[in-house]
Amino acid sequence: MKTIIQLLIAALILNAGWHVGNAYYKYYNFKDDVQQAALFGNSKSEVELQNRVLQLASQSQLPLAPENVSVRRENEHTFVNAAYTEQVQIVPTYYYPYEFKMTLDVLTIGAQATPVR
Repeated sequence: MKTIIQLLIAALILNAGWHVGNAYYKYYNFKDDVQQAALFGNSKSEVELQNRVLQLASQSQLPLAPENVSVRRENEHTFVNAAYTEQVQIVPTYYYPYEFKMTLDVLTIGAQATPVR
């Protein structure tokens, strides 16, 4: 009986670790995609970059609302702030609302290169 309880506890810990790890994996992939979009989006306006961030969130199936995304440019810097709350399953039938916040400062020097023809 003791072994069964230990196995059950281990299964619950593994389940929670899997779901938390998956949520962080999606967050870090999303953050990397946003950083790439900001880095190579010199020719895009702030609104276009904001729409791109929302598009990337939709592709990653993240619950990011438009009012929780801000993009601004100052000189060679592009600042992207985004936040969303994801329901992370800790144990079956119990979800913990975890807030993911992203603040990026991307340095972009020079204009976007044009391809040589």
